[in-house]
Amino acid sequence: MYTRWIIQKIIPFLQTHDILLFYGARQVGKTTLMKILEKDYIKQQSYFFDLENPDYLQLLNQNPNIFVEYLISYHGRDKQTPIVVFIDEVQYLNNPTNFLKYIYDNYPSIKLIVSWSSTLEIRGKLHDSLVWRLIKFDVLPLSFEEFLVFKGKENLSALIWKPVTLDIINQELQFFFSEYVQYGGYPKIVLAHTQEIKKAYLQQIYNTYIEKDIKDIGNIRELHKFNMLLQVLANQSGSLINISELSNTIGVTAITVNEWILLLENTFVIKTIRPFSTNLRGELTKMPKIFFVDNGVRNYINNSYILSWESFENSFFNSVNNAYKAEKIGFYRTQDKKEIDFVLDGIPYELKLYYNGKNLTALNYFNEKYHTQGNVVTLKKTMHKKYNVWYPWEI
Repeated sequence: MYTRWIIQKIIPFLQTHDILLFYGARQVGKTTLMKILEKDYIKQQSYFFDLENPDYLQLLNQNPNIFVEYLISYHGRDKQTPIVVFIDEVQYLNNPTNFLKYIYDNYPSIKLIVSWSSTLEIRGKLHDSLVWRLIKFDVLPLSFEEFLVFKGKENLSALIWKPVTLDIINQELQFFFSEYVQYGGYPKIVLAHTQEIKKAYLQQIYNTYIEKDIKDIGNIRELHKFNMLLQVLANQSGSLINISELSNTIGVTAITVNEWILLLENTFVIKTIRPFSTNLRGELTKMPKIFFVDNGVRNYINNSYILSWESFENSFFNSVNNAYKAEKIGFYRTQDKKEIDFVLDGIPYELKLYYNGKNLTALNYFNEKYHTQGNVVTLKKTMHKKYNVWYPWEI
């Protein structure tokens, strides 16, 4: 099994009584993450229940006390002995709130670690009474750093987020980053050995998760128009979201477009980012931008795997977002259309597929206004006296 960096965020909570909730898209690695924790980090006795198994689902849908009696009868569990119970796909329970709350309140020796596939389902099935008992963790596709580990390149992964001075190493990193841009960071796809298999797996994710599961979660009836929205968003990733324009293009109401975008964001297909602001309301546009949480999925929907500026931008977003490298990811755009691609925790980053060393008006403007150091992210460096110029793996 391959480790995930999110484990370092989880470890401090393994010894608390909090219920740990992992949520993210299907096939993103939630089950594997739980099994890694069970194998390598849990010192107490543990039990694993996958609720896609109908027998386990039936057991847990009964009175929670029956479940505890099952642990005692079939596994010899003593009521006072601390144990950890993993429940995969807990959203399948008829009433997950009651089950989790009852176990939490009445059996302090039982630590619960559970997974869920949609934040919309969480909102629908988890009541406020459970919220303070939960610690939530997003499980996202691989960052570029994790991607390298999954490719067996731990030596290169150790160099990520640091300046790399040797051209031969940067050339190797660029080779792998190009694959990351093409096929994204779903673990199963990263581990596949041919382009044909990678594309087949991306098709499988789209068909089973986006077209089926998400359609069912959102009760989508106009699937053709929903798919059309996905195609438009994939083609325009990194662009401002104009709801009225999307409504006219697709032929549904603006309310429906908003509902579908919310659905896609809460099922970890897309993410919207907001404009950077220091309360300069008159200066900044209020429209958000859209990115896909995985660029491989975006490329499959877009039916293009070539290295373009849009795919480069989306992959840089994936690398930063999926590595939890910034608390706040935004962008900058003034009313007179000065625009900076990303503002990460207040620091500006302008992306150029191939940077030629020219002055960048918007970056200069931002630097002077907010007294920051400008940064350019590119696949081909030309140094500049005013800016830091980085490869995407150096940020």
